[in-house]
Amino acid sequence: RMANNFAEVQNKLLAGSPTNWQLLTVSFDPEFDTPAVLQAYAQAHQCRPERWTFATGSLEEINALTDQAGLTFWHDESGSINHNLRTVVVNAAGKVQQIFVGNQWSSGDLVDEMLKAAKGG
Repeated sequence: RMANNFAEVQNKLLAGSPTNWQLLTVSFDPEFDTPAVLQAYAQAHQCRPERWTFATGSLEEINALTDQAGLTFWHDESGSINHNLRTVVVNAAGKVQQIFVGNQWSSGDLVDEMLKAAKGG
């Protein structure tokens, strides 16, 4: 659902202005989500790589980023990864403008917030 919403956001923002925006999807499963796996996932969602990046890193780097947004993830008894959801909008000044909790936001909600952020908040 999140990737589908991001795809809608990407298409809406590509159709208009401003041009100072970037989408970032962070995987917190670096053992599985290799660059090749992330690239295939990005292609499946028609990601424009100049506008939407799929990334991962070491668990230390991922934890440093997710802690700031209140995102947590853990392995359940079956070994699957569970997590809560956070979508963070950073404004043109580099400050966190909005954190959407969960996945109840619409692509229009995120576009509206990103348009405000592009103007500096």
